[in-house]
Amino acid sequence: MKRLVIGITLLIPLQGCGTKTINPSSVEGKLVTRINSTCQSSSVCTIRVRDVTSFDWDKMYVFKHTATSDQMKKAVGLPLPPYEEFERKIIFVSSGKVVYSEADPTDVEKPIDQEVVFDIPDDAQYKSYGRDSVFRVTKKSFSNGVYYELRLVD
Repeated sequence: MKRLVIGITLLIPLQGCGTKTINPSSVEGKLVTRINSTCQSSSVCTIRVRDVTSFDWDKMYVFKHTATSDQMKKAVGLPLPPYEEFERKIIFVSSGKVVYSEADPTDVEKPIDQEVVFDIPDDAQYKSYGRDSVFRVTKKSFSNGVYYELRLVD
């Protein structure tokens, strides 16, 4: 008796392949739009995240792409949306509830063109900010375009 062997090929997308882009309707995309309109004549300016959000919030958590689900749950202390690895997360909280969350694309090797990078210390996975936080924005060029570094103004 002869056996028939059928081979199956699975196509698995590789992390890091393809071009990643910033969603213009996301908070990050709206920040980029605001930065580009506010900082036209300067590579350094200030901005508030609350100026681009259409919802009320008290606290914003910004997570690196390396933050784990457990680290995020511990930091926020509230039920969170489904977790995906290798995404940068922004979570907004108001009156003890998550009111908005966003998972932004990342490239583990370099910034994405138009990426907003918050000043999170190397030894931390996240940083939280209040609604009235003001950030100094520095526009930085690199081989694939530009990114924007946001540093809290004291």
